[in-house]
Amino acid sequence: MKQLLNGKIIDIDVEETEAIEPIPYEQRVVNRIRERYSVDDELALLRQRVLKSEEFKEYFEFVEQIKEEERNV
Repeated sequence: MKQLLNGKIIDIDVEETEAIEPIPYEQRVVNRIRERYSVDDELALLRQRVLKSEEFKEYFEFVEQIKEEERNV
């Protein structure tokens, strides 16, 4: 099984997964954001949020949705 941890994809033996500590909320949120936005994409949107207000709004709503979902895990 593959897992994104600290920005790197690592292989995890399924039998070992029970021994691994749960991924913290903040890292789960970042992992899910990275599925859609790279760090460069995210920084560009933040920098250009006034010029690309509609794109920024979509990004912001996406992140808020992820945060809400991950709070309820």
